Amino acid sequence: CFGEDPYLAARFTEALVRGAQGPPAERIAPARAAVVLKHFAGQGATIGGRNSAATELGIRELHEIHLEAALAGVRAGAAGVMAAYNEFDGLPCAASRDLLTGILREEWGFKGVVMADGLALDRLVRLAGNPVTAAATALSAGCDLSLWDDCFPRLAEAVDRGLVEESALDAAVGRVLALKFRLGLFEQPYTGERPRVAAPRELSRRLAQESVTLLAHDGVTLPLPGRARVAVLGPNADSVPQQLGDYTAPQRPGVGLSLLAGLRAAAPAGTEITYARGCDLVGADRSALPEAVALAADADVAVLVLGGSSARAAETHFDANGAAQVTGDPGGMTCGEGVDLAELALPEGQSALLDTITATGVPVVVVLVQGRPHALPDLTGRAAAVLSAWYPGPWGGQAVADILLGTAEPTGRLPVSVPRTAAQLPVFYNAKDHGYRGYVDQPATARHPFGHGLSYTTVEYGTPRLTRPAATLAEFTEADEAGGTPPLVCSVEVGNTGDRPVREAVQLYVRRVLGGTSWPRVRELRGFRHTQLAPGETSEVSFTVDARTLASVSRSGKREVEAGEYAIETGPSSARTQPARLTVHDERGTAFPDRDRPDKS
Repeated sequence: CFGEDPYLAARFTEALVRGAQGPPAERIAPARAAVVLKHFAGQGATIGGRNSAATELGIRELHEIHLEAALAGVRAGAAGVMAAYNEFDGLPCAASRDLLTGILREEWGFKGVVMADGLALDRLVRLAGNPVTAAATALSAGCDLSLWDDCFPRLAEAVDRGLVEESALDAAVGRVLALKFRLGLFEQPYTGERPRVAAPRELSRRLAQESVTLLAHDGVTLPLPGRARVAVLGPNADSVPQQLGDYTAPQRPGVGLSLLAGLRAAAPAGTEITYARGCDLVGADRSALPEAVALAADADVAVLVLGGSSARAAETHFDANGAAQVTGDPGGMTCGEGVDLAELALPEGQSALLDTITATGVPVVVVLVQGRPHALPDLTGRAAAVLSAWYPGPWGGQAVADILLGTAEPTGRLPVSVPRTAAQLPVFYNAKDHGYRGYVDQPATARHPFGHGLSYTTVEYGTPRLTRPAATLAEFTEADEAGGTPPLVCSVEVGNTGDRPVREAVQLYVRRVLGGTSWPRVRELRGFRHTQLAPGETSEVSFTVDARTLASVSRSGKREVEAGEYAIETGPSSARTQPARLTVHDERGTAFPDRDRPDKS
C-alpha cells in the first residue's frame, strides 16, 4: 500500500510499527495499539488492479517484491500478521503452511498472532470439502485467529475427529492470550480516558505539506503572486470529505479546511479569489463550464482542483466481513474498497473542464486530489504547474494553500510511477532489465517516474564517488555478521543553484551490470537522505554501501551479495541518476566465477 518499491515500503512499515505500537517490549503501552501487518502476502499483485482478485506470482517475485515490507514489520516487532485472501501457487494464503509457518515463523522467527481476513476461512470449504476440515487446514497452516467465519468455531470438532493435533490448538490459544497480556486487557479490560494527541491539527497540516508533490512547473507561476486574481475551479476545490481516504471516521462539524477555504484564509490582503465548481466529479455534464470559463478569463491564474474521491454516502452498507458493499454506480466514489476502476484517465466532465480552461490562455495550476495516480495527457505548454496532493486529510486544504502561496516548499516525491495511459500497465521503475523495445505508438516510459518531485528552486548533482572501486564478498559478509564498519561509502555533492531554500531528497539506487545468478532489475532503491540547502549552498551527502545495499535474491532464495559489477547511482529520481562503478570479487579474486566449469586443480 505504500508504493511500488519494496525498500521504501519496508521503511514506511518500520515507521508505522514504531509509531503505532512503540518499540519492542514485553508490554504494549496504554497509549499504543497492537499492529497487524496486512495482507500477507502478494495481495498487491492481483490481476487487473482488482482488490482480492487472483494473483500470478512466482517465488522469486514474492521474495523480491512482496515480502520485504512484511519482514521489516516483523523485525520492528509487529504484534500480528493477517493472511491475505489471495492464493499463492494455487493455495490460498490462509491455508499455506509454507507461507505462514515455513517463512513467517520458522525462517523469520515471528512469535506473534496470525489472523485470517474476514470470512477468508469460509472460502477454504471449496478446497477442504466442509467447514470442520477447512478449520483444521487453516490452523495447521498457522492461523491463530479468524474473523466472522463459520469454520474456526468448529475447531473442537476438528480436534475430536483427529484432523488436527490438540497441541496446535493450544499453541494458537497461547499466542492469543500472550497478546492480550501484552495489551494489559486482563488487568484493565476497559481503557477509560486515552491521552490526547498534542496539536493534531498542526501535525495533520505538516504531514500533508510534506506529501504534496510538484510534478511539473514552468518555473515562474508558483508560488502564486500577492494581490492576484485567482480563480479556484473544479469538483475537489471545496470539499473536505473528498480530501479524506476510505474508511475515515466521520469528522466533527467545523473540522477541516477545503483548498478553497485554505486559500481564502491564507492569501495576502488584496488577493481576489473566485470559485466555480465547473463540473461534477464523475459524469459528462458540461452545463457548469461557462461560469468556470468566465471566471478563468477574468483571473491572473486559475487553480484547477481535479482528481478522485473515496467519500462514501451516509447510507453505505457493509458485508458480514466488514467490507463496504458497492452495487452498481458507487455515486461520487472513484477509489476505495469495492471501487476498482479499469480506466485511469480523468472522468469525461473533468477532462472537458481541463481542456476548456487551459484553452483560455490563462496560466493554469492543476492540483490533483486523489487516492491513486491519474493518467493525465501531456500538459506541456498547457498547464503552468501540476501538483499531486493525494488525499491530504482534513487540514489538507490549508497545507496545499501553503505550498501554492510559497509559505511552505514542495518536498514530496512519488512512491509510484505515474503512467501515460492505462494501456501501458503495468508500469513500474524496477522492472527486469531485459532491454526490450517499447511501443511504436507512444513511449513506454512513465509520465512521471518513481522518486520524481520538483521544488521551487534548481538543484544540481555531482557525479557519485566511492571510497574505492572494488571490494570482496568476504568484506561484506564479515561486516554484516559482526555488525562492523561497512566496507564502502558513496558520496555525492548536491547544490542549490536557485534563489529559494530547498529540502532535497537525495536517492541511492543499485543496478547490477554484470554477474549474478538471476536476471537483474533495471535499478532498485537502496537509500534516501534529506539535505536542507539555502540558496547557493552545496552539501555532500553520503550513503553506506553494505551487504544490505547490494544483496539480491539468489538461486537459493536467500538475499545475499554476489560477485560481479554494480552501478551505484545517485540522483533526484529513478530516471535521473549518475553511476559510480563497483566491482565485487569472490574468494578467488574474480568478479565472474564460472560455476559450470569443473575444478581442474
